[in-house]
Amino acid sequence: MLNINPTIFHAYDVRGIYPKEITEEAAYAIGRGFAKYLINDLKKALPFSVVLGQDMRGSSPFLAREVVRGINDEGVDVTDIGRVPTPAFYHAVAFKDFAGGVMVTASHNPKEYNGFKFCAEKAAPIGEGTGLERIREYSGVESETKLSNKARGHLSTLGGVVAEYVARDLSFADLKTIKKLKIAADPANAMGAVYLEELFGKIDCDPIKINWQLNGNMPIHEANPLKIETLQQIQEVIRNERADFGIATDGDGDRIVFLDEKGQVMPPYIILGLVAQALLKKYPGARIGYDLRSSRVVKEMIEAAGGEAVETKVGHSNIKVLMKEKDILFAGELSSHYYFKENYNFESPVFVTAQLLAIRYELDRPFSEIWEPRKKYAQSGEINFDVADKDAVLAKLEKKYADGTISKPDGLKVDYQDWWFSARPSNTENVLRLNLEAADETAVKRKVEELRALIVGEKNTER
Repeated sequence: MLNINPTIFHAYDVRGIYPKEITEEAAYAIGRGFAKYLINDLKKALPFSVVLGQDMRGSSPFLAREVVRGINDEGVDVTDIGRVPTPAFYHAVAFKDFAGGVMVTASHNPKEYNGFKFCAEKAAPIGEGTGLERIREYSGVESETKLSNKARGHLSTLGGVVAEYVARDLSFADLKTIKKLKIAADPANAMGAVYLEELFGKIDCDPIKINWQLNGNMPIHEANPLKIETLQQIQEVIRNERADFGIATDGDGDRIVFLDEKGQVMPPYIILGLVAQALLKKYPGARIGYDLRSSRVVKEMIEAAGGEAVETKVGHSNIKVLMKEKDILFAGELSSHYYFKENYNFESPVFVTAQLLAIRYELDRPFSEIWEPRKKYAQSGEINFDVADKDAVLAKLEKKYADGTISKPDGLKVDYQDWWFSARPSNTENVLRLNLEAADETAVKRKVEELRALIVGEKNTER
């Protein structure tokens, strides 16, 4: 049996520090495990091919080589599309009729990390509950000495995927309605630069390119725009250069953050609401998904435009599955991922960017004047607690707030007329994640302190 560190398997992907936690030996075994999952569980008949993509990290070529070797050893062909952002990888799987794919990336994690994201046919998500646990099982029971006698798979290459992905996302917008703007963009030397370069060549704009060259060391800052400190550079550029708009992306380009002309981060839930309202003009009555941590204003914006608001769990696998089940047109979450039905529900950052630029043209106002009036409520942001017993804490909170409207889509959510909170347990560690919204900052602070007093104790601490 191969020695694979079990901690590298997470809720939605495989990820760890290279080569301490995630090794080339593990990559080979995981490649075989992925192939066996497709053959045995999804009943894919040989011969068939899967897509391989990779990000700019220095370890990606080494892990890619071994995961390909593992897949090929199980008789499955691999089509290598090179260094691409994850949305373009999903596009290749979905629109070129591959049986699935593996993307070598650690997403928004620091440079020392790497890992794998998996999907099945039509870019269907593979995570915990949708197959990842089976890949883990298959990966742990094989070794190089136990090869089958089936013919070995082949490796081929395919180019042009990023251009095709961008062209498709832009096909849903009228490019003539995109007014020329000065746009600052910081992909942090990571994969977002690839589709942003293609995008800027297709629209009328004056781009300011920051940290543009691919570099797995991410020499200026981490490729994680949810960390406010990584946005300081682009915020300064926006203000100094009088830019109209800002874009920041994460390591593999599936997470996208937008900034206004003041350098302020535009809240993802308001982005979701704005795009939803624009789409509902073209798709009247459509269902729009929003994650359970989102502000109430999202539901209000969706319903005001005639749409049906559908609350979702957190996490791309959960959202994509629900979108298919409920025929949801568009969805988003606070982690700045946005999903579109016409792209088989996978992340579509270029699509969202084009929609926002069209909205800016239509309303003919600076972005700050578009989003700020819609920020009606105050939020706590996500607060994490280390807890000894997640279930016990959730039970305590449910008892305390039994007079509220209780739902359990993902952990515990309690709604009152003028405030609400969500307490969501981590899938991989003894952590409880609290999100809270109220009418104003004073009410938020008071309610957070109230909940903190209930959660923190001898065995529970705030991170």
